[in-house]
Amino acid sequence: MRIVFLTSKLNFETSGGSVEELDLLMRTLQDLRNEVKTITAFSSNNRIPQPRPYGVIEDQITSMRLLGIQWQCYRILKKYEKGADLFHIDGHLFLYGAGLYRLLGGKVPVAAYFNYYLMCWGDTALSLTPYPKEHIFIRIKKKIRWMIEKYIGMPIANRINLFAFVSPTLKAVYEEFGLRKDPNTFVIGDLIDFEKIMRENGITEESYRARNKRSGPFNLFYCSRMIRGKGFDLLLDGFSRVRVKKNLKLILSGTGPEAPLIRSMVKDLHLEPYVEMPGWVPWQQLLDFYRTTDIFVQVGWKPEGTSISQLYAMAFGIPSILPKGGGLEWQAKQTAYYVENGNADELAAAIETLAGDFELRATLSRNCYARIGEDSLNYRKQISLWNKKLIASVRATMRNGFN
Repeated sequence: MRIVFLTSKLNFETSGGSVEELDLLMRTLQDLRNEVKTITAFSSNNRIPQPRPYGVIEDQITSMRLLGIQWQCYRILKKYEKGADLFHIDGHLFLYGAGLYRLLGGKVPVAAYFNYYLMCWGDTALSLTPYPKEHIFIRIKKKIRWMIEKYIGMPIANRINLFAFVSPTLKAVYEEFGLRKDPNTFVIGDLIDFEKIMRENGITEESYRARNKRSGPFNLFYCSRMIRGKGFDLLLDGFSRVRVKKNLKLILSGTGPEAPLIRSMVKDLHLEPYVEMPGWVPWQQLLDFYRTTDIFVQVGWKPEGTSISQLYAMAFGIPSILPKGGGLEWQAKQTAYYVENGNADELAAAIETLAGDFELRATLSRNCYARIGEDSLNYRKQISLWNKKLIASVRATMRNGFN
C-alpha cells in the first residue's frame, strides 16, 4: 500500500516528541511492507540532520490563515493523489482541507491522526497567570472562527475516512465539537519505543529500585516548553507549601516566553536554594536528569493532554505525581500518585508523601513496567492494528467506487 503522509514539518532538532512519534509511525508502517512517503507542507521549517528511510517531499503552503491553509492542503492532496493509495494527515492542522478533498470527489481515502487541539477552542489550561485581556473585536473574531469551524468545518471534516487519537480524552473532546462518533475510530496512544530508550540508556526494570533512597536528598524533575498553562507556576506554588524542603531539589528544565516569569516566581517564593533552572539542555543532559530523578512531577496544562516527557519517566521507572481525571491518568494509570489539578496544598502533601515513602516509590516504579507492557502502549501492536484499519479503509473505498 502506498501511504502518503501530509505533515507540517520534520524538525528533529527543536520540535520535541511529536516529530519522533510521527517518524516512528512512518518507519513502522514501512516495516509492515507499505511504501511510505511524507509531504512537508511548511518545508522551510524542516530540520532533518540524517536521511530518513522513507521519502520526503518538500512542498510549501504560503498562507498563514485558516482558509488559505485548508485550500492549499486540498491542492496538495489533488497534486499527489496519483501516487497514493491512502493519505495520512496531521488531523488538527489539515482536517478541513482533507475533508474538502473527499467532498469534492478526491479518490484516495484519508486517515487523520490527532495529537493536538484545534486553535479555535477556548483555553482550558490551568495557570496562575491570567489569560491576556483581549479587545472585544478579537473576541468576536475568535467566536466567529469557532462557529465556522464547528458548523461548517466539522461536517466537511467528517468526510475523512478514518480517525486516530493519542488518548480517549482527546477523542471525546473532538467528538463533542462535532467529529463523528465512528466505531472504527482508533485510540493509538503516544507512540514511543520504550525498549530502545531503556537499552540505549542502560536502564532495566530494577534500575530505579536499586538506587531508591530511604532518605534524601530527593530530586524532583519536570521538563517542557515554558509557556502559559504548562504547569510550572502551579508546581512552584505547590512546592513552596512543602513544610520541610531541606532534602528536596526541584529541577525545571526548558525555556520559553514564560521563563522570566518562572524565575521571578522562584525568587518571590524564596525557593532559590531548592530550585534549579538549567534552561534548554542538550539531549544527553536531559537523559542524565531522568537517570538521577527520584520523582517526576507534571501538573497543569490541558486536562485531555498526554505527555512524552512523562512516558520517558515511565521508561526510566520513575514514580510520578500527576493530575487526576484526564489524559495523563489514562496514560500513566498505576504508575503515579494523583492530585486535584490546581490544588497547591494537595500537591504539597503528595510531594511530602511520595518523598517520605520508600515502599510506595518502589511500587510505582514496578508499575511503570507493568503499564509499559500493556498493548495500548506497545507501539508495534498499536501500529499493526492501525495498519489493518488503513488497509480496510482502502479496500472499502475501492468497493464503494471511491466515495
